Amino acid sequence: MSISEIRVYSIPLAAKSTYNMSNSTVTTPMSTIVEVVDADGTIGYGEACMASPQFQPAHNAGIVSSLSVLAPSIIGLDPTKLTVVNAAMSSAMTGHTEGKAALDIACWDLMGKKLDMSIVDLLGGARMTDVVTYHVVGIGSPEYAAGEAERLQNEGITRIQLKAGGRSIHDDIESIHAVADVLRPGTDLAVDTNRGWSTAEAIHVSAACSNITMSMEQPCATEAELHTVKAHGHHPIVVDENSTDIGAVARMISSGLADGFGLKITRLGGLTAMRAVRDLCMATRTPMSSDDAWGGDIIAAAGVALGATLDPQFSRGAWIAHPYHQTHYDEENGPRIDDGFVTMPSGGAGLGLQITEGQFGDPVAVYR
Repeated sequence: MSISEIRVYSIPLAAKSTYNMSNSTVTTPMSTIVEVVDADGTIGYGEACMASPQFQPAHNAGIVSSLSVLAPSIIGLDPTKLTVVNAAMSSAMTGHTEGKAALDIACWDLMGKKLDMSIVDLLGGARMTDVVTYHVVGIGSPEYAAGEAERLQNEGITRIQLKAGGRSIHDDIESIHAVADVLRPGTDLAVDTNRGWSTAEAIHVSAACSNITMSMEQPCATEAELHTVKAHGHHPIVVDENSTDIGAVARMISSGLADGFGLKITRLGGLTAMRAVRDLCMATRTPMSSDDAWGGDIIAAAGVALGATLDPQFSRGAWIAHPYHQTHYDEENGPRIDDGFVTMPSGGAGLGLQITEGQFGDPVAVYR
């Protein structure tokens, strides 16, 4: 087995409705899709897509550009030897984990197809057949936030992530209280600012909402700021943007900072890196999610596959972007949310998707 060709595609994923975060509004991100082709013609698919460039040192045009260095570095390698593949990419380029992740995921998909195994089984096997998910309520008025929370609970969603930040904290406090007032028993609330508050603002909000059961996800920009909030706040801290690699995750677990993680597959560099972080979190009984920033069926299937292998007690779920853009690459098997859970694709080996060669149009780049 050897990689003979890599094709790169850019696909627009327009947001179905307004998706507001603390410092940006998602409109039409361009998702990067890769096809990694084995010498016998078998194709593995990978994907990476940033919702917006404000929350990580990456953007969608940069992902495509990084592949001009990364893709040639793995031509001729055996796609099933993932340690070798990832080492080659690391030698070719520092950072740029999103491009590396797209190629890594494609190699997992290709390996699954060659071995006639699902990625779930390759990752160690499912510990749950349906994976709980959470839904985002974007920044808006308290009335809007409460209405969305009620609607989502009516649809079976039991985990709600309320976006905040980028405005007066008094508006955020009002929205948090409005959502809390309509939460039903068994529904979890996380307030996520995507680094949008200062330490003083985060501590103020936590005090003003001290009677509300919720977590605060990445309330501030830096690890040092999070430690200050942890020392003076009233709520668990979930780390998202600062969870950049296994070293950072290990440090924040050992320091007692992180009560959980919002983990992104592409930020870490792919399923290979995510598997290692999964093992660490499960061994230390630290809750984690299996998510990504945005994207279609390919990255969603990867996230759900890894999410299915988590210990249910320490799973924060698997978020997929499909409800926000309504675009399927595989209309029959693409991951879907039903009554608060995501069912795993059942279209065959690898990611479980049935994608027709050529359906993404002409590639923007081809490497041989």
